[in-house]
Amino acid sequence: MVLKSGRRVLHACTLMVGLMLTSTLLAHLCNNIYRTPERVIVKPEKQSVTLKDTDQFRVFVQNNYPTFLHNVRLSVKPSIESVKVIVEPDVFKVLKPGERTSFRVTISAPPRTPRGRYALTFGISAREIGFRPAERPSIEQLRQVVLKERRARWYTAGSGILAAETLARHGDKIGIDYLLHIINQPGGGHIRDMRGRCIRALGSANCREQIPFLKQLLSHRDGWMRGNALLSLGMLKAERNTIQKFVKERDRFVRTCALTALAMHKDESVKPSLEQLINDRDAYVRVVSAWGLIAIGEKDAVKVLDEVLS
Repeated sequence: MVLKSGRRVLHACTLMVGLMLTSTLLAHLCNNIYRTPERVIVKPEKQSVTLKDTDQFRVFVQNNYPTFLHNVRLSVKPSIESVKVIVEPDVFKVLKPGERTSFRVTISAPPRTPRGRYALTFGISAREIGFRPAERPSIEQLRQVVLKERRARWYTAGSGILAAETLARHGDKIGIDYLLHIINQPGGGHIRDMRGRCIRALGSANCREQIPFLKQLLSHRDGWMRGNALLSLGMLKAERNTIQKFVKERDRFVRTCALTALAMHKDESVKPSLEQLINDRDAYVRVVSAWGLIAIGEKDAVKVLDEVLS
């Protein structure tokens, strides 16, 4: 996700955990370091945890961002309710650049827990207050980052897109072309998320010359693409009448993005609809609706972002 001043950042990974339930519970934890776009490192303390009643292990977290992370939280969610998890501490208020710390995770399961293989989902969330690199990179340095990423053909959600978005703010063709290149990549999962991020980057970088392209995306068959295009148009304060056509869209995500885009136009009439959607079962819908409410001055919606992204 894009790092901006005051924006909430969510990093999540899923570690498949084999629970072989006999007289004991053996949880195999991934012994490889999981890097979240090479920025936040998450690593369990050991390869396996054997449980009778309860057991504990540590999960190490390291901040590789060149800036402070605030309100760092680890969430561990089992795929079955009978496995109970406690994470301590609840939050680290500040994590300095390069700083490493750990959370203590306690897992317990009752004797009658069914046999099977289950998953533990590890999620890291943090708020970055102001992205300020130690040294301001030059335009040429940013171009080299983008060109290296493109030559590698192995795209991350980190340095390449950040560099391209910064270049796009200066109207640099290499940065804009990289964003468009990612948007046009096929595939789902990680690539799909990156496409959405690059679409939003066209708006946050004020690429007004891309408004016709964003309008074309509004006819895309994937609601993820349509919704992010609406958000980008909202950030550009463009095509208000076009955005209005999507407020009755059947796809809740697209509809929420349209309402939030109108909120970016300072249209306060969307407030009741966003307040209803902020309780939606879909996390993406809740996040986007909270973003819309914040855009029209509803500061309490920040709490919803904290809850959803923690």
